[in-house]
Amino acid sequence: MKPVRYKFKITVNNHSISEVLISRHYLEKHSSYMNDEIILQLVTALDGHNFPVDSITNGVEYFVADIELGKSEKTYRIIWLFEGEKMEVLGVVNAYRRKGNKK
Repeated sequence: MKPVRYKFKITVNNHSISEVLISRHYLEKHSSYMNDEIILQLVTALDGHNFPVDSITNGVEYFVADIELGKSEKTYRIIWLFEGEKMEVLGVVNAYRRKGNKK
């Protein structure tokens, strides 16, 4: 399945993001509770923040953040990368709920 594109205006790691691509990978194991709406809430929570590189694979830098959402403050993990000529695209690789609200 192809990633879904959303127009978006946020700044993450000093990159002016204009588009978010959400990989369909999360549907394989996390579709019972995860959806694009929750992922876009997680992306919104990244706005204005800087994150260190979590890992590098084949020259691609991956970033990770754990974010609490909702009244029950469930903790979600979002994994993303930056792409595009000006790093204006935030590509969500995966997102899922952390068990036991671990941070």
